[in-house]
Amino acid sequence: MRTERVLTVHDLPQQNRVARQLNEILAEKVHAMLYNSGLLHFLWGEAVNHATWLKNHTSTKALEGKTPFEAVHGKLLNLAGLPIWGARVWAHDKDASKIDSCARFGCWVGYKIQSGSPHGLARQKVSGCQTEHANRNR
Repeated sequence: MRTERVLTVHDLPQQNRVARQLNEILAEKVHAMLYNSGLLHFLWGEAVNHATWLKNHTSTKALEGKTPFEAVHGKLLNLAGLPIWGARVWAHDKDASKIDSCARFGCWVGYKIQSGSPHGLARQKVSGCQTEHANRNR
């Protein structure tokens, strides 16, 4: 599949309708994910990355029902076990000593895209988050 490169004139927002609409949709998803998870707003970048990742793994009419990932790689990913963004999870703590706990509490914020694996799914990203639930478990 080949895409056609189209140049746009600066200061002419009428030509940027598709990009503007995509940015608005991503912003709405980010607001919803941050609100639903209760996480702080400094994680907005991680939310944008995950919203974009989801968009690239969701079918679209422009590709005749295929996902952008499927159009590029020729196969679908199984998203059955995908956690909810911001879900409370236990993560391996590689810096823990022998007598410390080898896991720490965190919030799931997506996959590391630059992991070198063919699907970008080699390692999960977990952000440390302090919540009422986490404080009760200490």
